[in-house]
Amino acid sequence: MNNTPAKHSVDLLREECKTESMRPFIARGSNAVRCNHCLMAEFACFCHLRKSMSSPIEFILLFHRDEIHKPTNSGRLIADLFPLDTQAYLWSRTEPSEPLLHLLESQRGNCTVLFPNTETAQAQNRPFRSVAPPSQQNNKKHTFIILDGTWKQASKMFHQSEWLKDIPHFEINSEAQRSFLVRHSSHQMQFATAEVTAMLLDTLGHEKHSQHLLRYYQAFNEHCMSSRKRGNNLSL
Repeated sequence: MNNTPAKHSVDLLREECKTESMRPFIARGSNAVRCNHCLMAEFACFCHLRKSMSSPIEFILLFHRDEIHKPTNSGRLIADLFPLDTQAYLWSRTEPSEPLLHLLESQRGNCTVLFPNTETAQAQNRPFRSVAPPSQQNNKKHTFIILDGTWKQASKMFHQSEWLKDIPHFEINSEAQRSFLVRHSSHQMQFATAEVTAMLLDTLGHEKHSQHLLRYYQAFNEHCMSSRKRGNNLSL
């Protein structure tokens, strides 16, 4: 923990939420002494594995309120690795922040929500991109909105937000998911936010960035498990 990581958008959002909260968030394992940056128990800190780089696309992370303080949240890993290309906001169904709305307006036509083309989305006539948008157009990076929450939470965030309804959404098709699973994972088609984002980068042809995020997520997962077990056999 000698090299203190610079704060990024998720860190700042977490601090803002703590300041505004009427009661403390108490997570499982809250009695552990944690690193202030990676949120792991101090003996399982993995800050030394954080190596930031420029991303070929930009990200807007929309956090469900329940996720922003969780040490096991993987969405924050995106900001760890791509801090200059990631912005983070708290989701609200009826009162999204003005800075977020201004950002979305500035990205009009150059922004996509990463979310499946569900029956509800089709019934709502939500605009859908059947083909992935180019990562960059007119020297401007494309922005993807990543909904960070459980499937139930993310579904609510997508389907019930009127202010998102005009932004096209894109679904990573099942063939791409199966290919990704064969190459990089052993579990069924249930993915954490960081894994979905790595899959998106892979689908867009940015394998180096996808691998970078996936390796970091896997290290994060190992350190999470070690932190829970209070062991010290960490893969570095």
